[in-house]
Amino acid sequence: MLLDRAIARAPDPHLEVAPAKIGLTGLDSYFWSSDRPRPIIVTAIAGSTVVTAEAYPRQYEWDFGDGSTTTSTNAGRRWTPRRRGSIAHLYETSGRYSTSVHLIWGARWRMGTSAWQPLGYFETSDTRRYPVKEVIAWLVPPR
Repeated sequence: MLLDRAIARAPDPHLEVAPAKIGLTGLDSYFWSSDRPRPIIVTAIAGSTVVTAEAYPRQYEWDFGDGSTTTSTNAGRRWTPRRRGSIAHLYETSGRYSTSVHLIWGARWRMGTSAWQPLGYFETSDTRRYPVKEVIAWLVPPR
């Protein structure tokens, strides 16, 4: 089946986070997928009949592991020291969180040049553990 071939070719997103090693409560952590998938097109030919199936990225569902989620239509912008990322989350308590991104793919098919017909949706995903520590500032009088 063409849909099965498209699903088999769909890459998993690659979840990235900054700061990379450890997050801090009260400061934003930034998330993105380093892989930017392209639409997947598969074709089957039987005699003069051509059937095409296409799968394309629809949306990203971000789970920060603390009960908070968000959805975007893109893979997020990479954080750099000069430019913030576009998917930010602020942790309020320390812990070891299971964070994930789910890439939702839309699929459709057509025979020859006929109108596209929906095939449904499927997902690929990536998960990583993300430790977050609490930092408490103490004001100390000068000596």
